[in-house]
Order: sequence, then structure tokens, then C-alpha cells
Amino acid sequence: MVPYFLDYFLTKNTGIALSLFSSSGNLTQILLLVLIFLALIFLTHTFLKTKDKVQKLGLLLVLAGGFGNFIERLFYGAVTDYLHLRIGTTSLFVFNFADFLITLGAVLIIFIWMREEKIV
Repeated sequence: MVPYFLDYFLTKNTGIALSLFSSSGNLTQILLLVLIFLALIFLTHTFLKTKDKVQKLGLLLVLAGGFGNFIERLFYGAVTDYLHLRIGTTSLFVFNFADFLITLGAVLIIFIWMREEKIV
């Protein structure tokens, strides 16, 4: 049973978050792939260096979702989104499980940063 705020809606996203850059040309798509790849390399390096277990978990979640979306984008030119988040009849956005992992990992990493700065 699907919750009342979540539907299945199959779509292909050639852009990034919230379909940003989805109507761009081939050169922009190639630059986007290169930028994503470089970000994944940086995050992998950070993952290997960090000692904090919660930060490692956050980075692992971001990397898992990031590499999943990257591989799909590399081979198919788009990422398949299929979970439609809404409130009643108001549509919010469509995402996939990899996006969920990236978001969850980012929240953990931000929590760690805030904890280190004694904000929380």
C-alpha cells in the first residue's frame, strides 16, 4: 500500500535536482557528467580520509546514490525517477531511491558539521 502522499510516476530526468539543466544541449550534458564524476571522486577521497563513523555512513549513502545515478546517466543519458511526492493534489517533485540515499546522507553530513561547530 502506497501512502497518500506518494505515487508511482515514471519519468526520465536528463537534468539534475528538480530537472535543472534538463533542456540543455549535448555539451552541457557532457560537462554535467564530468562535474558529477569529479564530485564523486572528491567524495570518495573524503570518505577514505574521514575517521568519524557517522560521517562515513553519510558519505557512503551519498556515494551509493551518486554512483547509481551517475551510471544510469552515463549509459542512458537520463536518470529514471519514479516516486512522486505530493501533499494532497499539490505536486512537489519526482525522485528515485538513489536521490533518497543522497538526501539522507547529506542530512547526516550536515548534522556532523553542525555538531562539530556546536550549533546543535
